[in-house]
Amino acid sequence: MEADFENSIHWVYITDESGMSTIFPQIKAKLTAKGMHHVSVVYYSPAQVFSFRRELDILVRHYPTVLFTYLISSEVSDNFFQEHPELESIINANTMDQMEFLVCGNEEFCEKATALLHFLDIQQINIQKSLFI
Repeated sequence: MEADFENSIHWVYITDESGMSTIFPQIKAKLTAKGMHHVSVVYYSPAQVFSFRRELDILVRHYPTVLFTYLISSEVSDNFFQEHPELESIINANTMDQMEFLVCGNEEFCEKATALLHFLDIQQINIQKSLFI
């Protein structure tokens, strides 16, 4: 059976610790949805907290060719994203027909992530308000 790459989507979730609780159910839903897609999660947390590490590890074992996770321990600072080129790598290595970006986290994090995506020429960005702070 040949893969159908038409209308295939690479979902990219960019979150901090406060946003992960909000978007985790969405990530699971994307993994179980029909169709050809990839899901990348770029998860930032200071001091290597990563409250959802175990859950993400389990999902990666269940969906090793669909789910890609990047856990980055860092404080949000002025040069925050310059030190972490993961988003640029995800964009450059994309093999899907289209990409969808969703940013979720505290206000400062969302502003910096959105500014970086605009710098990388990504103009359409969905911002999800964090339900848990």
